[in-house]
Amino acid sequence: MTQAARPNLSWILNELLDILHARHALVLSADGLTVASSDGVNRNLADRIAASVSGLQSLSRSAGEFVTEDNTVWQQTMVQYQDGYLFVIAAGSGSHLVVSAGSQVDIEAISYRMEKTVERLGDPLSVAPREPSTQG
Repeated sequence: MTQAARPNLSWILNELLDILHARHALVLSADGLTVASSDGVNRNLADRIAASVSGLQSLSRSAGEFVTEDNTVWQQTMVQYQDGYLFVIAAGSGSHLVVSAGSQVDIEAISYRMEKTVERLGDPLSVAPREPSTQG
């Protein structure tokens, strides 16, 4: 699906923020580009978080061998800060769903809602890999 044909996903991201203490939500491509954002997230913030989460997610995947000797599949990364959390889950082929929340958020509730959102909207959340440019 091309960027022009991609449906507006901000409404579904805004739904995630109905959970008490949830702050922001993004859909990111696996290679670090912003695909969609919830209301109130400016482009500069979204792009900085996309780059950070891309690296974080890559590190999380590579640490799987520390969990088990088998080739385990990454499912979620959660980072805790003094004032809140950052949650990252796979959101479809080539994309990630990212949500930030305050320190009082119900971790189980937000993780569950993120999972259900991905189940409900799997294909629209998918991002095709970027093709190399043929223009010089």
